Amino acid sequence: MVNTSKKNQVQSFIDLIEKNKNFVIVSFEKTLHTTLESLRKDLRQSGAKIKIIKNSLFQKALNKEALKNKNLEDLQKKFKELQKNSAILMLGDQWNKGLSAFYNFAKKETFLSFKIGFLDDQVYMNDDLKKIAQLPSKEELLAKVIGGLKTPISNLNYALKFNMQKFVYILTAKSKQTN
Repeated sequence: MVNTSKKNQVQSFIDLIEKNKNFVIVSFEKTLHTTLESLRKDLRQSGAKIKIIKNSLFQKALNKEALKNKNLEDLQKKFKELQKNSAILMLGDQWNKGLSAFYNFAKKETFLSFKIGFLDDQVYMNDDLKKIAQLPSKEELLAKVIGGLKTPISNLNYALKFNMQKFVYILTAKSKQTN
């Protein structure tokens, strides 16, 4: 007979998958409780959450959910290979903030790492998630574009002013010599 607490856990994982369309499975080997709490605090600021999972129960939830959502089938096939301690990193609509927050925290803590992720209906493995986490945010990219558009205009303005400023400097120097 199946344990009701395990059924409830599987159902809670199904609810997590349905509510969070963007999530990442991470590893947390030999991580202290205080470290996990500070990670939770950092993730909360970026709109993400982390929850410890049991691989076998999450696999069952993923199998059930893959029947409804065909995009999860690829994740289901690759998830079977996962072992060791896992946690699910639930990301909001702006998943890049949570992903970057985890990556920056994981750089300090060597025992934290990405395993596999499901972002915008696509499956990403460990190396791909690291690359995505290092990308600049949308705001940073917009600032770079605006700065790039502003630079030629600023340079033109400076080039046009340069000769006049130099002429004024020469006249000032000549007036001091004559006095």
